[in-house]
Amino acid sequence: MKSNNIHEIILNRDNLHIISADAAFYAFMGERLYVPFEKFIIEEDKKIFYQKFCECTGERFIIRLTGDNGNRGCYFSRIKKGPSEDSVAVLLLYAEGLVEIRNQLKKTVSIRNAVLEMYGDTYFEYEPKSNALRIYTVEKREQTLECLLLEEFEQRLIAHADEQQQKDVHELITNIKTGARRFEMRADKNLLDDNGADCLMTINAMSLYEKGVFSITVGCIHIGRDFGQEIQRKVEVDSLTGLLAKADITRIATDLINVRKVRGITLAIVDIDYFKKVNDTYGHMCGDEVLVKVAGIMEKEVGEDGIVGRIGGDEFLIIFYRADNMEHMRERLKCIKNNVKTSFPPNVEGQPAITLSMGCAAYPKDADNYENVFFLADFALYRAKEKGRDRYIIFDKDKHGNPEEIRNMTNSGNRIDSRGNMSMGDILCVMMDTVYSGESYPLEKLLDDFVINFGIQRVMIHAGSPYHITNIAGEQRPSSELISRTEHYINLEGYQQLFDGSGLLFMNNVKFLEDKLPEVYELFGELSIYSLIQIRLRDKNGTPTVLSLESVKRTTTWNRSNLLYYRLFAKILSEYVLS
Repeated sequence: MKSNNIHEIILNRDNLHIISADAAFYAFMGERLYVPFEKFIIEEDKKIFYQKFCECTGERFIIRLTGDNGNRGCYFSRIKKGPSEDSVAVLLLYAEGLVEIRNQLKKTVSIRNAVLEMYGDTYFEYEPKSNALRIYTVEKREQTLECLLLEEFEQRLIAHADEQQQKDVHELITNIKTGARRFEMRADKNLLDDNGADCLMTINAMSLYEKGVFSITVGCIHIGRDFGQEIQRKVEVDSLTGLLAKADITRIATDLINVRKVRGITLAIVDIDYFKKVNDTYGHMCGDEVLVKVAGIMEKEVGEDGIVGRIGGDEFLIIFYRADNMEHMRERLKCIKNNVKTSFPPNVEGQPAITLSMGCAAYPKDADNYENVFFLADFALYRAKEKGRDRYIIFDKDKHGNPEEIRNMTNSGNRIDSRGNMSMGDILCVMMDTVYSGESYPLEKLLDDFVINFGIQRVMIHAGSPYHITNIAGEQRPSSELISRTEHYINLEGYQQLFDGSGLLFMNNVKFLEDKLPEVYELFGELSIYSLIQIRLRDKNGTPTVLSLESVKRTTTWNRSNLLYYRLFAKILSEYVLS
């Protein structure tokens, strides 16, 4: 693990197991994926690690780690609080890499300063913490011209501006202050010093984010003399995230694959799981914050090895360069997925839990043109959603087939909301249209579609007199022994009394049963049921039936406003023979 980055590893506070890490650390782990972090530390350094772990103050210290090949490396380390109460963050910097980092930075600064000097522009940096704006030039050598507060910079520009230009200046300052991702302002005079000469002043700027937090705005002020030479194509960026907009990220991918035929280009389509629920539950402002933070995490991990664009509401496209090695791609995708999941942990009040689904395909490994590579990545994304989301799938011809076979399969299939953007009502309308029009819609497929599109973890149908289990869909299917024990609890008189007059049982925490029905509570523990909603109905033959919607992976706080949709689904089920 000798890359030049600072590696951030998120650990479970209780057992020191690794929750998430970057791609370089996953490579460093090798086959030791489920080994607690302390096992990587040499014995002599464990005492200082445990001490700093308990203090968790962010104080720097040095530890030595053993790589998968047995080699030891010395790392500057810090331990601080993690994104959730039950986690900590360990930051590592490879000690021997510091000299290389310094040399690379020196070389990079020299190259960039040389390029900037050729244009003779003025540059600025704005730090939101200090509200200070530093103006400088790199002519001959980097020189700071002045440092002033943002309000002073605004007054400098306004003093030389007409009425329309003043509005543009106010908009510029607002963009700087709020950390707009990319923006520009143009004026037909030099507003910095108003020297009277005919010119065109252009200010281009962008804000940089560290893990979704606004850290600095940088920009250049170009004073042009020849109006004819100032016209250039403007790259379109997404105003919210600052990522490339759909048209430009698509243009770049098409050019790389179809025109320049650059080998080793890999496309990854990334989708935020159940994003519509985030907007519906927490509001669009929270949804925007999620998009900005997720975009920042992806940009940080991709770095200079690719480029990221936003191609839909909650959908992104990543172009990876020189990405022939699919094992390395797994590490990159795993890192992005886990870092997002760690940044939005479940059960945090007022904050949504966020996960990603990702599909990936490569040129020329999987297809020989952009359209087919994108299609295959999109297919892999759909498979990731189909398998339960919160995962990535890399396309594999041996497993999935060729593009034509997949097109024939998907064209004959009946997908509902593969993007996750339809409302619950829209999805139910599609289901109802299919059922009531007489088209073939097997019960098993209906239940699978409901589980996938509504995000229900497990569905059970109890039918007959007495009730017995007739259908199960979703995750964590119980064993045969557990199913036989499960079939009787719903017939208990004490349990049936829990249903209200409309035939509904709404239970956000099964701990409610611990004193009332301890036998059922114990059974629910073995079934991993944390909460549930049950609805009575009668099937097509009039047989008594109970639809059971169950949370089996974590506690789910069911939204009562969605009960209407669950009742409508029960109505659709009544068109089937369920016993």
